[in-house]
Amino acid sequence: MDRGFLSNIELRTTSGRLYYALAMVILLAVAVVALFPFFFAFTSGLKGSTEIFAAGLDLFPASPRWENYTNAWTMFDMSRLFGNSILITGVSVILRLTISAAAAFSLSKLKPFGGRIITLGFLLTLMIPSIAYFVPLYTTIARLPIINVSLLNTYWGLWLPYSVDAFSIFVLKTFFDRIPQDLLDSARVDGATALQMLRHIILPLSRSILIVLCVLAFVGLWKDFLLPYLVITDPSRQPITVRLFYIADDYSVNLQMAASFVALLPPLLIAILLQRYMKVGLTLGGVKG
Repeated sequence: MDRGFLSNIELRTTSGRLYYALAMVILLAVAVVALFPFFFAFTSGLKGSTEIFAAGLDLFPASPRWENYTNAWTMFDMSRLFGNSILITGVSVILRLTISAAAAFSLSKLKPFGGRIITLGFLLTLMIPSIAYFVPLYTTIARLPIINVSLLNTYWGLWLPYSVDAFSIFVLKTFFDRIPQDLLDSARVDGATALQMLRHIILPLSRSILIVLCVLAFVGLWKDFLLPYLVITDPSRQPITVRLFYIADDYSVNLQMAASFVALLPPLLIAILLQRYMKVGLTLGGVKG
């Protein structure tokens, strides 16, 4: 059985074994660097508040205090914070995928007038740092044009900005361009509408890329801090990232570390559970153009 980038024949040679060993050492070092913050946060949540600041890098607690996690869950009211974050992130991900798929399908298959200019406009927004248009975004949320309604302290003030993502639209359009047009022409002859073609042909063939974008969107929106910090001012409605920032100084460091580790579990679990689906283009392999 071939091991990734080296075949069995190459592994029998001295240079092949050295190359494979070097690659494994590098990958192991990268894995340690990537996983160290998670492990440090977990073990710090098991220590006493003074033990965290002890000299040296002592990763393992002398006497694990598992009650820190139960205390953090109760004191920080983590169940409510998780509910707020899941509501904000879940609805935002659904809206983003829905709007992005519809926009990408229109630009890719329906060929609207000025479609290339619209696509270029999406690409141009990717070149602008998000912080550059943050002030106009906030003023728009504070007072929507024409209808003069404020979305501050409402979840719609987060859902609407989160629902439109130029990167997702561009990636989906590029993916949709690879789907043979003959499939849509056949469906159109059978009387299928554009919505039916999107629902029954395009989306099933694009499951892999949709899962990738879903994971990226969930992780990115879960950890977002600045926009929820400014928009949601009601403590009972704030997501976990914002609320932990507000109340962190009221509790000891070990409880803060325990709460922080629990807060990062949902995106980590989502990435782990869906990582086997995150391979783009597998469904297109069985489609003949």
